[in-house]
Amino acid sequence: MVESHSTLARLVVVMCGMPAAGKTTAAARIHAAADGVLIRSCDVFQDLGIDVPAWVVRTRGFTQDVDAFQRLRVAAYAEMTRRLTHALAQGAALVIVDAVHGARASRDGVYALCERFGATPVVIWCRCDDVEEIARRFASRRGREHQPEHEASDLSVYKNVADHWQDPSADRLPSGAPVPLIVFDTRRQRLQLPDGPAAAVGLVRDALGPGQLRVSERAAGAPAVPAGGRVPLTPRS
Repeated sequence: MVESHSTLARLVVVMCGMPAAGKTTAAARIHAAADGVLIRSCDVFQDLGIDVPAWVVRTRGFTQDVDAFQRLRVAAYAEMTRRLTHALAQGAALVIVDAVHGARASRDGVYALCERFGATPVVIWCRCDDVEEIARRFASRRGREHQPEHEASDLSVYKNVADHWQDPSADRLPSGAPVPLIVFDTRRQRLQLPDGPAAAVGLVRDALGPGQLRVSERAAGAPAVPAGGRVPLTPRS
């Protein structure tokens, strides 16, 4: 339960990453370990009647009439913001927001709410940089699209998000301070952990470890965050 990490008064875990990167699975593990409020974009999409497989067909794999879907996506993020605001206003000590959060503006909105309510945001950037594994994960969802967590079963969803991706490694809080960033390689089950906040790092390590690699313990010359935000599935000219 989150009380075991009570040195951090209020925490908002911002899941971030490409479709099929393992965000929802990781968010479920954190929720199971620490409880709190879990807000999932896939549930919001379902509640708003946004049928992703139907939109794949309607947009011919997000190659036409994409703006109409983008408006629905904006509405879904607005609803997630409303739910996060409600949870924080009710005094929630831990909120986990599970969504792609591929646009910097969507993350900035969360940071602003955290500042308003005196909560600490921590981004967990879930990554899978193996093209074959990404394809396998998408294929495993086919036939299960009616389940919210498996709604994205076509690789065109991945490519649509990749075209607008802004990675979180340089994100800043409203104060100008860097946002605490945890990188989770979901294929290898490896964590890169920042030095703090200690309670948040401990919470995530307990939920997603073992096999973690503390940023302060990296081999000399190794990058703090792997380059890039997504794996191109087709060659780019």
